[in-house]
Amino acid sequence: MEKWTINNNVFDNSEQNDKLIIVINDIVEEFIKLIPAGPPLGYKPIEIVNDTVSGPTFFWPLGRDFYKIALNISDINYNQIAFQFSQELCRIYCDPRMRSWLIQLFSHVFALYTLDFLGEKWEKNPPDKDLEDYWYNFDSYKSNLLGAAFSKVDIVKYQVANEWVQYQVNKLRKNNRLNRGKLLIIAYELLPLFKEHPESWQILPYIGKCSVPPPPENTEEIVENRNTIPDFESLYGMVPENLKTFINKFYEKTGARELI
Repeated sequence: MEKWTINNNVFDNSEQNDKLIIVINDIVEEFIKLIPAGPPLGYKPIEIVNDTVSGPTFFWPLGRDFYKIALNISDINYNQIAFQFSQELCRIYCDPRMRSWLIQLFSHVFALYTLDFLGEKWEKNPPDKDLEDYWYNFDSYKSNLLGAAFSKVDIVKYQVANEWVQYQVNKLRKNNRLNRGKLLIIAYELLPLFKEHPESWQILPYIGKCSVPPPPENTEEIVENRNTIPDFESLYGMVPENLKTFINKFYEKTGARELI
């Protein structure tokens, strides 16, 4: 594949690996289209493995010559594979040396976007005759994930409080503690904004750069302390002009406007 080389070692069975790569290729091609500038550390081979203990995760320490992503799957479930892989690939596009709640949030937004994208694409143009009816599974998987997340939230309070997203983001900013269910709901609330502004995904390579402490300028330098906090003022200052409209709306939605 142009730009990206995928080394797929998830299963011992080559036939299963060939099936898995179908959805991986679609996701990677979409990333290339949405973020033509590429990831901040450049294009390198991506090795995909399976880790039923630690996965899904991005393996650390970072390989200087490759990226290593671990899924956590037991079978070819394209919806599960898509959700897990797109999150980890999103981290590559932000800067895998950095880790913050904002990077986690963006990875959840893109994972939800990927499920919608694949459902629409496979409905119109299934990659294989055997997958003609698979497209609806992406939406049902997304609904199940969100249903589980919403089941742990006060729905009445959620519906009547327009400030819910801002309140949750403010909690993340203060204590940096991730509640995956609430993070997924925030991502769901932000997804329409990203779809309204297709250029929005070009912000990903700037997310790592706005970290405190910032990443080393030398892209080959590995950092020991990856836990960072986002600097919204710095992010606003570094994004190009074509992203200003989106970032203003993003800041308004999340309450980050008061931080710059």
